[in-house]
Amino acid sequence: MLIRLAIPKDATLSSKPRIEVKRSSIIFCSLTALAYISLLSACSKSVVINTDFPEPLITALPLSVGLHYGEALRNYSYREDLPNDGTWSFNLGEANTRLFDSIFESLFEQTIHVDNTGAPDAQNLTLDAIIEPTIEALEFSLPRQSRSDQYAVWIRYNLDIYKPDGNLITRWTISAYGQSDSKMLGADKTMAQATINAMRDAGASIITGFEKEPVIKEALLKEGGDEL
Repeated sequence: MLIRLAIPKDATLSSKPRIEVKRSSIIFCSLTALAYISLLSACSKSVVINTDFPEPLITALPLSVGLHYGEALRNYSYREDLPNDGTWSFNLGEANTRLFDSIFESLFEQTIHVDNTGAPDAQNLTLDAIIEPTIEALEFSLPRQSRSDQYAVWIRYNLDIYKPDGNLITRWTISAYGQSDSKMLGADKTMAQATINAMRDAGASIITGFEKEPVIKEALLKEGGDEL
């Protein structure tokens, strides 16, 4: 006696394609996600400054100066999204402290790091001044924008110079510029070199201009009416 089971003719045919469609959908989605991540990586540039800044060989001024590096300077970062050129991120925190240590340790006879510029304490009162550097602005341009082979960076630093009691003597603004040829390195490394050049330009301006700045000269570099 034979028993026939009523199985739809298309049962096997209909189940297998559904599985294949699901698998192909997963593969397609995975490839799309990977392509999107790769595109984001290709369009994102990170500028990190790892270089050291050598101390300039100069005669130190006879001053004892406190250095205060605020959190904004120590952790400085800047990010900009360009419609046709991806995202550019700049991380200058540690490089800032290395730069200013090299400058001020050469420029002054004695430097110490202090916790604040405000309420005076016994340590601060033994100083001639306290300096707090900050970054006011960072700008950059790409070769496509400038129609040249150069990556360029502009940095505007502020040096707030205080008396030991916390009163502000002056805010000295330093505008620095650096560029680097795009033919030498990749985009991110070339931009990093332009940034280093801008930071070195800021250092040179401080070294050569500190004694000439009128308010600083009057407040710190005169003793008994005579220049030090």
